[in-house]
Amino acid sequence: MNLFSKINFINNFLISKEDIIESLQLYIKHCEETDEEGWSENKRNVILTILYKFLDLIKKMQFPDIKISDWHYEYKWISDGIVLELVHLDSIEFDEYGEVISAETSNFIQLAEVKCAYLSVEEYAQKYGVTVTTVRQWIRRGKLRSAIKLGRNWLIPELTDKPRRGYEPVTYRWEYLSDELVKTFPYLSKCYSLRIMQDDTDSSIYNILLFNKHDRIYERLRLNIKEREKLELALISENSVTVEELFMNIIYVPPKQRAYYLKGDKIMCEKEMREYKENLNLLEKNGLEISTNSYFRNSNGVYLWFISSQLYHYNDSVDNFEPVVQLKEGIIIPSQTEFYINTKKQTYCSISDLCDSISEDIFAVYNAIANDNEGIKVEILNELNMPDSLSYESSILYIQDITTSNLDYLKIFLDSFDIIKESLPSNNCHLAVTLINWEQETGTAKTFLESGWKLKNIDSTCIIAYKNL
Repeated sequence: MNLFSKINFINNFLISKEDIIESLQLYIKHCEETDEEGWSENKRNVILTILYKFLDLIKKMQFPDIKISDWHYEYKWISDGIVLELVHLDSIEFDEYGEVISAETSNFIQLAEVKCAYLSVEEYAQKYGVTVTTVRQWIRRGKLRSAIKLGRNWLIPELTDKPRRGYEPVTYRWEYLSDELVKTFPYLSKCYSLRIMQDDTDSSIYNILLFNKHDRIYERLRLNIKEREKLELALISENSVTVEELFMNIIYVPPKQRAYYLKGDKIMCEKEMREYKENLNLLEKNGLEISTNSYFRNSNGVYLWFISSQLYHYNDSVDNFEPVVQLKEGIIIPSQTEFYINTKKQTYCSISDLCDSISEDIFAVYNAIANDNEGIKVEILNELNMPDSLSYESSILYIQDITTSNLDYLKIFLDSFDIIKESLPSNNCHLAVTLINWEQETGTAKTFLESGWKLKNIDSTCIIAYKNL
């Protein structure tokens, strides 16, 4: 994708858990208020019950972290419920206003589903105030296509509304058909799906399109009413056959409420982008620049990232930038580091074991805020408003020290830490840990607190400052 397509992609499609939740909440409101769909109150109530269960399920789920890629989330109705899928986008085209002109998808992974209850013919008849005979006629005539045959009995998804007047176009799909069915309808021998539509000029005739395994039309048929009803009843009776009705594929998806921006390959929400620009303006206004660098090291099979950063101030008298804040070299400790036995080299059994081998200071820092079995400690998770699910997935940034002679510059440096974070090679570095020389530097501690950092004592000479990045 080019930059134009990437920006429109992230602003048109659901790419995060928050996107899905916001979209579902708006969709629920739509379903509560709309008359456009022509639902009965019975169906509306079932839809809302399913949607509230679905929303609750989504809130409890963990989701893959989508970057700038060709994957996005979609929720859609099926005959007996609703599903959430992770969908691969093969190609997409936008108009000059950023609206989608065409899109092709292929692979998908189903992540969640909520299904409705199934009703007997008698229960369905009672719910809609009709006779059992009427319901059986609807099934026989292909009006209740979501019905499932079990032996001699039929079950109907509670989500199935009372049949509408007129004929609704339909597509049937399958991987295989029984020999008996193919023997009855020989033209299905090479078929993997078919579409039925009522003829535009003669309502007693139905046009049938037969598709092969490559989803290409290889034959066209014209059937009368009785022939079409016989075919549909046979397909509905096969449990291997799935039904796609037009009204199932047409779903109102609320427009996205939040705007996204791209900085390089990083997706930023509106708030993040605003804060980022504010920090850039603050640096420019004060004649400041931030310089960061990082490098990668393999320590006995365990990969570590090292980082250093400086804040420079322009000095008119010497016509040059001078360092005013320095972040002494730090180490990113990946929380999901895989430790293994190696007889030829020193081995580490755990992250704390690794920390201990690097430095006693790192070992003290890690054990003050985390442990090997559970990751980041519960009390620190609570202070950072981080979900428990991220405790073991969050990397830790250990910084040896931050030195400065100007506390105002230190505050700007800390407020601009999102810019420094760009040099961090870990997407899951949710927690920054800074070990500083305490020495009763109350001014420094106050500056950290004013910038939203938390402080935790290790001993009388050292503290930890930590923050959700």
